[in-house]
Amino acid sequence: MGTLDKKLNRAEEKFRILFENSPIGMAMVIHETGAFVEVNPSLLQSTGYTREEFLKLSFWDITPREYEQQELEQIEEINKTGKFGPNYKEYIRKDGSRFPIKISGFKLTEVDGREVVWGLIEDISENKRLEEELRYLATCDPLTQLLNRRTLNERFDLCVEFCKREAIEMAIITIDLDKFKDVNDSYGHHVGDEVLIEIAKRLQSNAKRKIDTVARLGGDEFMMILADISIHSMDNIAKRILDDIKRPIESDDYCVEISASIGVAVYPGHGSEQEVLMKLSDKAAYDVKRNGGNGYRIYGVYDNE
Repeated sequence: MGTLDKKLNRAEEKFRILFENSPIGMAMVIHETGAFVEVNPSLLQSTGYTREEFLKLSFWDITPREYEQQELEQIEEINKTGKFGPNYKEYIRKDGSRFPIKISGFKLTEVDGREVVWGLIEDISENKRLEEELRYLATCDPLTQLLNRRTLNERFDLCVEFCKREAIEMAIITIDLDKFKDVNDSYGHHVGDEVLIEIAKRLQSNAKRKIDTVARLGGDEFMMILADISIHSMDNIAKRILDDIKRPIESDDYCVEISASIGVAVYPGHGSEQEVLMKLSDKAAYDVKRNGGNGYRIYGVYDNE
């Protein structure tokens, strides 16, 4: 065997090792039909097919119909430039589920004259999952699963626009738990976390409509925005929220009773600016806290300790 043959054999061996062990999916299709003629283990693992099953398919069989136009544009790109991508779409697994991919490739001509396309297909499911997780963490409080302060600010503007358009009132409610530090000191921070999670659930049970918002501002402070609520109904609503919070929180290891200082401001009666309304609801809650807590106050009306 000549030196050139040895080099060719060695290059082929290197490619085969790369092909078989690559963490990125690789496949070869006939350019004219899209039929698969080669596939590596990584892509088989992602799709759930055996090699024999996969080589009976074309890329049209594992591509959702809504990507048809993108596929046609991809073929046009290959014909013009000899390569394509990277593009983003989905593939269909054997079980019918889908997974997101990043795909790129190039065209070449085999020794027998056939035009084929080699594709590099990266399963980006984990990337997408991490993106969603980061997006979620950016909008929600990780402990209670409630919205965080940043998202509350965005929702506030939407609620104001809705109430303005519908000519209805909106309540901004600050909820500050009383003596929460005592819970952490007496039972430990893990119990304190469990109490916060339970309080969050109870607040959500009082805000079931799509137009309602519940958020954790940090620590033991929460805020609710309830649209289409009149100032005349706030006594009953605030009392119900307070009573829900005061119900004992029990487990096999503890029984915690806690109260709250609740302050309420109403749009548009008390103002229309977010900063103003939140400041007034905070002030009302602070007035309750200063007088011993365990009550609610509607700003500018009266105390209900």
